[in-house]
Amino acid sequence: MLWWCEDLNLPVFEPKNVAGRCERFVEVKMTQPADPRPAFPADIDITRGAIADELGDWELAEALVPMDEVVLLNKIPGYADQADEVIVRGRLVGHRFYDVFEGRWRFRPLYEGVATILHERRGYWAVVDMAELPQGYDIHPDKIVEGRLPEERYRHVAVSTADGKTHGVAKLFRGRRLHVVKSWRAKPPLLPGRPSTLAEAAELNREHIERRAQEAVEFIKAVAEKYKKPVVVSYSGGKDSLVALDLTARSGLKFYVYFNDTGLEPPETYENLKAVEERYGVEVIVGAAGQRFWEAMEKFGPPARDYRWCCKVIKLGPTTKALKSRFPQGYISVVGQRGAESFVRAKTPRVSPSKWVAGSVVAAPLQEWTALEVWLYIFLHKLPYNRAYERGFDRLGCVVCPANEMAELALVKEAYPEIYGKMEVALRRWHTEEEVKWGLWRWRGKIPGDVARWVKREEGAPLPVRITAKGQSLELEIDAEPNAETMRELLKMVGRPEGDLLRTKKGLVEIRGAGGRWSIRAPDGKTALDVAALVVRSAICGDCDLCVHWCPTGALRRIGPGRSFKVDEGRCIGCLLCSSACPAAQYLVYRNET
Repeated sequence: MLWWCEDLNLPVFEPKNVAGRCERFVEVKMTQPADPRPAFPADIDITRGAIADELGDWELAEALVPMDEVVLLNKIPGYADQADEVIVRGRLVGHRFYDVFEGRWRFRPLYEGVATILHERRGYWAVVDMAELPQGYDIHPDKIVEGRLPEERYRHVAVSTADGKTHGVAKLFRGRRLHVVKSWRAKPPLLPGRPSTLAEAAELNREHIERRAQEAVEFIKAVAEKYKKPVVVSYSGGKDSLVALDLTARSGLKFYVYFNDTGLEPPETYENLKAVEERYGVEVIVGAAGQRFWEAMEKFGPPARDYRWCCKVIKLGPTTKALKSRFPQGYISVVGQRGAESFVRAKTPRVSPSKWVAGSVVAAPLQEWTALEVWLYIFLHKLPYNRAYERGFDRLGCVVCPANEMAELALVKEAYPEIYGKMEVALRRWHTEEEVKWGLWRWRGKIPGDVARWVKREEGAPLPVRITAKGQSLELEIDAEPNAETMRELLKMVGRPEGDLLRTKKGLVEIRGAGGRWSIRAPDGKTALDVAALVVRSAICGDCDLCVHWCPTGALRRIGPGRSFKVDEGRCIGCLLCSSACPAAQYLVYRNET
């Protein structure tokens, strides 16, 4: 739970710790998982712009979202793109949300925000001759007693019943009707505020933050004592990994810093890495992907949320290569992972085995922290945080990641036009102008309902490999021609090639085809899929070398660039772990819908 000290106008985690400095508290109501973060000046500007645009009143925008006070944002679901609850003086004044189809931020006033609009008679508002405001009800013009309505349809309007007991928010529809979106028992308007800063919030919550920090430090020390392996902090340039790094430094343990340079990082990240290196005087190990993303896109096509080959090619490949060679017996990877970031991370244990380097473990000291706790720790200890956050980003990493919302990509376009322009040029090779504009390249399977309704389409772009299952047989259509020599080598992992036949323990497999069309007939469906994966691997390769690093016996080695591999039959045990690691096999065969 989070509270707000009304005396100092600051958020508080534990009221009992600050009882001598604060007397009046209010609980901050937020949508779960309740992971609030501070709004930087760029966030304030964006939010004010959305309010002024939506409600036609810049002075109202300045009153609702002050620049000289601590304002919080809490990411929420339910909208087609990025959306946040806007919390001012501990109260929810509304939702800011990015409208993909208008290409701008918008604002939906709520609760104390609506009460303030009605009290001040600012922006768009209406008092109606009704006792209630049923959700979904259309209020006709003859019911409006007084108010100021927008000229444009679909703008939001603050609404009150004539007796003032019920408030709501509506949208203006055709015929000047007000369509009630939501209603509630009226709340009072925002109380007057006072200037406040994040530094003050950090100091006020010092006892809470330091107790959290000490527990995290003891956790790191306990993991190091249990596993007795080298400690490596995985540093992304983001706020969470920065705090994880500082906590590791406080533990007194010898440690290394690992930075995965995807080649798609914002310039501020590289500047921040230098600042971190100088502050901590620690050895930084870098795994660099170089131009591998752009080269792999030529073969795989653009990545997507349900087709994230890029993570293996430009993250896991360089990481495995850099750290497996440096720490062959494994290591402890201290990460900035937090459970509130996603459902998957919420389910991940605080200590877990590494999926990529045998004998290694992943430790997440911040698993139970909120974003606000992280930020207050940073301000409390004056850590050198990445200045890209001050542009309005709430998370950092690959700036053209398909997991980004369109709101984030709009920020990238403005802040880093060179890399965004390069991505747009690459996308247009595979997608239409409309698909690029609406961000449809971010899905290869089902397009989400909110977006699908607007674009009147349910399916994303096709994959570079199409598979049709016919009983125990598979038909492959590949947008590339397999390397014949490599295909013959890889097929040795499951049997003995004999012309168009492959002799396996489960029986004969018939492989016929040329160019991009292949037919595979096998004794069972699994064998057919395994063979298909090897054929596709010989046609499409991301040069990540994960297959080589994952081979437990060293039977697979690269003999040239691209799709040139050799298999040592004497050492190969047919485990196909290499196919489990390969992005081409995983995303184009095993996860491909048939």
